[in-house]
Amino acid sequence: MSIDNDETGARADDHYEPTSPWWLSGTPLEAEHHRLMRRRSVPIPWAETTVAALTDAERARLAGTWMRRAEAEYLAVSTFSVLAIDLVAALAPADVLSLCLRAGIDEVRHAEMCIRMAQIYSGVQHLPPPGMSSLPDDPQRPKLHQALANTMLVSCVSETYATTVLSATRDLTTDPVAQAVLTSIYSDEVMHARLGWSYLRHAIEVGGQGVIDAAAEMLPRALRGVANVVERERPAGEVTEAVRVHGLMTPAEERVIYSTCVREVLVPGFEALGIPVGTAVADYGDVWANAA
Repeated sequence: MSIDNDETGARADDHYEPTSPWWLSGTPLEAEHHRLMRRRSVPIPWAETTVAALTDAERARLAGTWMRRAEAEYLAVSTFSVLAIDLVAALAPADVLSLCLRAGIDEVRHAEMCIRMAQIYSGVQHLPPPGMSSLPDDPQRPKLHQALANTMLVSCVSETYATTVLSATRDLTTDPVAQAVLTSIYSDEVMHARLGWSYLRHAIEVGGQGVIDAAAEMLPRALRGVANVVERERPAGEVTEAVRVHGLMTPAEERVIYSTCVREVLVPGFEALGIPVGTAVADYGDVWANAA
C-alpha cells in the first residue's frame, strides 16, 4: 500500500476514497473525519464488484443484508460510547479507554462501508435510521462490576463471535469488494474482542473474587444477548450460491458457528480466567444449533 504525506504533513492512504460523501456535515470537520477514516487495513476495490452477474432478487437479498449490517454497525457507535462511560466511571486504565473510544470510530467506518455495499446492490442511497443502543444498567452495582458486565456483553462475547462469523463468511466470499469490506471489518473486530478480554483480566486482578462472581452472573445474559441476534429474522429472499459469494451465510450456518464459538472459544476463555460457565455449553449445544 502506498503511503504519502498530504499537504498538512499527515500520512495518507493513497487508496482511501470517501465512502459515503452524502453522509457528511458540509463543515470543515470533514477533513478531520477523512483522516480518521483512513485507518483501514486494506484498500477496497469498489470498481471491481461483480454485482452485474446477479438477478434482481439476489441483489435485493444482498441489499437488505448489507443495510441490516449498516444499521447494526451504526448502533455499535453508541454501544462503545456508553461502554466508555462505564469504563471511565470504573477508573479503567488509559489504554482500555483509548481502545474503547477507537472502537467507536471503527464502527463509524464500518457503517459507512456497509451503507455503500447496500447501495451497490440496490442502486439507492439509504442511511440507517437514528437510534441508540441500550446496555444493562444497574445503579446498585459497584462501578467496576457495571463496567465489567457490559464489557463482557459488548466485547468478550459479541465481538469475539463477530470475529468467528466474519472469518467464516469471508472464507466463502469471492466477490472482490465484499471480501475486502469483510476483511477490513474483521481486522477491527479482532481488536474490539481483545479489548474485552484484556479488561476482564485487569478487572479480576483489581477486584478479585467479587469480580469473578459478577462475571459468572453476567455470562448467561451476555450469551443470550448475542444468541438473540443470531436467532432474529433475516431479510426476505433465498440464499443462493451467487448470494453466498457476495458475503452471506444462511441462518442455520450462523447458529452452528455461534454454538461452536461458545464451546471452543468463549467457554475455554472464561474458564481460563477462573469464571464459572454454568450450563453454557449445553444451552448452545447441538439442540440449539440445529433448531433453525
